[in-house]
Amino acid sequence: MFFFSLGYGARLLTPIFHKPISWKILEALVGCIMLAIAISLIGF
Repeated sequence: MFFFSLGYGARLLTPIFHKPISWKILEALVGCIMLAIAISLIGF
């Protein structure tokens, strides 16, 4: 079910990710999540 949802969702989001700004926003969100995980692992 997970892979079916992933493939179907990717197909629906294709028009949105034709714009370069969408990729920059996605990468910024992923970066923020990675930073939050890193900070939580350090123990602040």
